[in-house]
Amino acid sequence: MTLSISNRIACLALALAAMSAQVAMAQDFSPCFETTGRGAYDLYNDTVLCSAVLERALEAEPESEQLPLLEKGIDYTASFALFLLESSNVVDMSGAILAPDNLPIDRRNARADWQAVLSSLEDEGEAPDAEIVRCLRLYGHDWE
Repeated sequence: MTLSISNRIACLALALAAMSAQVAMAQDFSPCFETTGRGAYDLYNDTVLCSAVLERALEAEPESEQLPLLEKGIDYTASFALFLLESSNVVDMSGAILAPDNLPIDRRNARADWQAVLSSLEDEGEAPDAEIVRCLRLYGHDWE
């Protein structure tokens, strides 16, 4: 009987570990940049990156059929990034809590980082379509 209880506990632990791994992998972070393992910080950086991606896509094709989605995504990323900063949960690698006044600087830095990625993609003959699609999937829709 003890073996049966041990097996049940082991199976439960295995199931919980598998579920936790799925949750961790469910985060759809950009493959263009490395994550730090700091959840809110990574989410904030990815959100600011998506803002830069969508802004650049809008600039590149201002008459795009996706214009409403791009605009909505840009608005949502800015609002969500600000929300994350206002929560006081975004802690950078040095242990400092980022404040809302970091957002304009971080957005500017994300645009520069994204421009560097774009240049690299162009050198390799690739398009940024996958990243634009990812950011639109995350932010280019109505939130309920």
